[in-house]
Amino acid sequence: MCGIIGYVGGRNARDIVLEGLKLLEYRGYDSAGIALVEDSLAVYKTAGRVRELNMLPKSDAHTAIGHTRWATHGRPTAANAHPHLSFDGKIAVVHNGVIENFAVLREELAAKGITLLSDTDSEVIAHMLALENCDMTEAVRRVGERLKGAATFLAVKEGEDKIYIRRFGASMAVSVGEGEGFCASDVLALSPHSDRAIVLGDGEYGVLSASGLDLFKDGRRIKKQPILIRCSPPKDCACHMSAELEELPEALQRTYDSFKNFHIPSELAGAKRILLVGCGTAYHACLYGKLVLERETGARCEAVVASEFEPDANEGDLAIFVTQSGETADTLSALHSCKRQGIPTLAITNVAGSSAALEADSSFLLEAGAEIAVAATKSYCCQLLALYLLAKKRAGHAVEQSEISEVKRAAREALDAVAYEERLMNSKLFFIGKGQDYITAREGALKLREITYRQADAYPAGELKHGTIALMDEGAAAIVVATEERAKCRLVATVEELRARGAYTLAVSCVGEIGADKHILLPRMREEALAPIISVLPLQYLALTASLTLGLDPDKPRNLAKSVTVI
Repeated sequence: MCGIIGYVGGRNARDIVLEGLKLLEYRGYDSAGIALVEDSLAVYKTAGRVRELNMLPKSDAHTAIGHTRWATHGRPTAANAHPHLSFDGKIAVVHNGVIENFAVLREELAAKGITLLSDTDSEVIAHMLALENCDMTEAVRRVGERLKGAATFLAVKEGEDKIYIRRFGASMAVSVGEGEGFCASDVLALSPHSDRAIVLGDGEYGVLSASGLDLFKDGRRIKKQPILIRCSPPKDCACHMSAELEELPEALQRTYDSFKNFHIPSELAGAKRILLVGCGTAYHACLYGKLVLERETGARCEAVVASEFEPDANEGDLAIFVTQSGETADTLSALHSCKRQGIPTLAITNVAGSSAALEADSSFLLEAGAEIAVAATKSYCCQLLALYLLAKKRAGHAVEQSEISEVKRAAREALDAVAYEERLMNSKLFFIGKGQDYITAREGALKLREITYRQADAYPAGELKHGTIALMDEGAAAIVVATEERAKCRLVATVEELRARGAYTLAVSCVGEIGADKHILLPRMREEALAPIISVLPLQYLALTASLTLGLDPDKPRNLAKSVTVI
């Protein structure tokens, strides 16, 4: 989940790497650091955000690597921040991943008299590289083969304007320019400098210099074609989550336009069972995908949390993996399990050149645009639209531009319907829905937990009386989502039950008033299956406004990172 970046060339490496770290900070932001290749290696590290590094001295270095961290081994302190130096001070390393055999490697180093100065697993890489009696490229291969688990890293060596690269289990991309080279864990950090990138695969390693990239696998030199970088750096703004919500109508249009060029895999057209796999918000999209695919096509579908996925292959299976970043470790692990069992795979992702996009048998790119805020908003809505379009196409029905235009207009209206009230945040908070609206309720509760750190739960309307209604009193508040006409009577009864116990009720409704204390009335959709794209927006804004009111940072909530690249 960490962000790593490197630069080598004729420009100021310090400034380029610091700017890249700011773009990568959504991947982790509890500590940061940079290593500059000067007369000797100069390493600067801090606990806290990348901005703390702005105070480091000016430098004429032409080579640098940097890191922004999401802690796995060791607390977020300056000592545990990357880069880590080798025992002789001649090699610096930044790492993304988790080294599973760390304890064994640490004992081996201790037996050689090397004491680790941090609590991290990553530090062992620097020491192991320094112990190898060979050139650095070969050292990277040898050390890489001894590391178990996810171990993507960059290394620099004293006196060399070169960056040594190894990818395994976490993403890495390289751009080569005129007399300079860039490398990063996300193509977003490369986008200010190039529109092309070479995406490394597992086990690939090499050396990047001003004259180009030498790339290897299993000791053999390899050549790879660059891909088009289909993103651009986000504009500076006070709050990315707010800006990304405002971008939603345009993002939905891009997803629709992208789908017009997408050819459904033959395995999907004939699938007897469709597995939908994701984590967190993407899992909620999978729940929606199951519902809409079953309704539209009659196919048997299962939605599974990626970390719990244990496929049992059957003839006619297809697995769909939903992941904004395309790098979610649990989702990729599930994808690999399917490929080992011969189950055809389709990835729905927002990042071209991501691991999911490259490793699945086929992929669909959302084109939602860069999403920097950790809490997913526009990407979730675009995932819902993609799954709806997929269901319609499998059923043989075309979705016209007029439908998308209606959704965009409704989204704009919903974006103006902010759900925040002080009373809600001073109450025990419950999100309630039925059918597709229960999925929206789950996502609304997750958003609130993510960026306000307040407890919020979601329940199907019919389940309240089977236990949860015991929690309802004057100190409770319920947000009830209603977008399906057939469920309206049930939800009217639910609201009455809640109010009878003293709970305050707020309805987010596309079907008119349902007896709540307050209503946020949204446009009625001709196609009710598209309503979850609209009804989730006031809930996302509720979380955003509450976070800001509480003085929190909704873009970078504590303990979370955008791209969860560790299991």
